[in-house]
Amino acid sequence: MANLELFRVSEYANRVRDINVLVNGEVIGVISNGETKIFDIPEGDNQVQVKIDWCTSKPISFNIGENETKRLTMSSFAKHNPLGTLAAIYYITFASNKYLQLEEQ
Repeated sequence: MANLELFRVSEYANRVRDINVLVNGEVIGVISNGETKIFDIPEGDNQVQVKIDWCTSKPISFNIGENETKRLTMSSFAKHNPLGTLAAIYYITFASNKYLQLEEQ
């Protein structure tokens, strides 16, 4: 087995809601605001995405070997956008696949 270490940035947006963590299209768990979690994932080619309601991140694809750990940081549009409510309406309506963000560490 390999590991996925996911850190969720503590943010005001979505702070009381858990985010689903998907690997290869399957939900493997949830992550709360400000939390770091380690998930077991299969070796080989994987695709990771996070999702809340119909809003998601862009998927990140990678290959991982036995006993390796992939580290990612998750945040939302709010970290990168000072427009507040206007930005939320845009992301929920027109850019739902960019509402959440995953970044490699």
